Amino acid sequence: MEIVQLLEKLTQNCGVAGFEKPIADILEEEIKDLGPIRRTPLGSLICTVKKESADKPHVVLEAHMDEIGLMVCGIDENGFLKVTRCGGIDRRVATASPVWIHGVKGDRRGIVASEEHNPAKNPTVDQLYVDAGMTREQAEEEFPIGTRISYIGSFKHLLEGKVSSKALDDRCGCAAMITAARMLKEMKTDCSITLLLSVMEEVGGMGAATGANALQPITHCISVDVSFALSPELQTHQGGQLGEGPMVGHNPILSREVSEDMAQVGREHGITHQVKVYAGYRTGTDADGIITSGAGAKGACTCIPLRYMHTPVEVISAADMENTAKLAAAYVAEKIR
Repeated sequence: MEIVQLLEKLTQNCGVAGFEKPIADILEEEIKDLGPIRRTPLGSLICTVKKESADKPHVVLEAHMDEIGLMVCGIDENGFLKVTRCGGIDRRVATASPVWIHGVKGDRRGIVASEEHNPAKNPTVDQLYVDAGMTREQAEEEFPIGTRISYIGSFKHLLEGKVSSKALDDRCGCAAMITAARMLKEMKTDCSITLLLSVMEEVGGMGAATGANALQPITHCISVDVSFALSPELQTHQGGQLGEGPMVGHNPILSREVSEDMAQVGREHGITHQVKVYAGYRTGTDADGIITSGAGAKGACTCIPLRYMHTPVEVISAADMENTAKLAAAYVAEKIR
């Protein structure tokens, strides 16, 4: 599947929140055939896929390119790197994880370790450190304060079309939205279409909000992220099923009309999908910032079910990612006029 090859390429490159340029460069090369591209001051990519007259609707297809990681905040006398988090790392599996340290002389390997001596307790972030095998002098030369650190997590094919990797959140959304944009490029549509691949979602969603401000006016948006897939620690209502398609979101900030239209299109085209309700009055995804930018937009948030979020071994079903692309493209082609 071409989309899986794209996903592997995207996950096996790095772009920790606030240090997205490496993955942004790769994404820009990947989408350059879709239309003119520009970068916002924060680094989000904006690609004009189709441009219609100003009286036509304008839909934004969005996913975030950044991944969670760590950042150097100190170096002790023995050369161990004290770290803080960039996004919500899962502390249960952080210890013993291999990482890339993105230093001034290039990427160096390291291992996450912990000062916590009790194996029954999860370490706090303050107790984590990274061992690069260096003296203090060597580490200070290569890893200035603020250096980003990303997980090493190889791309693995599991059974039943599932795949595992680091950074599936949200590179699978990027792959889905790029694929949807390619589909729409060849389909008959009656709206302007922009692809927005945003930065900094894991630390507050600033990339999508500022990108949306640069794209006004926007009438519709489809933001794709991940959400929890069922695993033993979750109850049935707390997650989606892997392999049952994207989860079409419902929340006060999301357009009920858009969500219901997407579900209808899915049923009519036989595109497997499921439903997700976001508690509270916002979704906690980039959809919030896009919907409330400018004069506001009708928004949908479609999530790809994912197990083991914010770890080096996240798991998704490739079919869910592909159906996310199909559902977004079919909805835009048939419902946005």
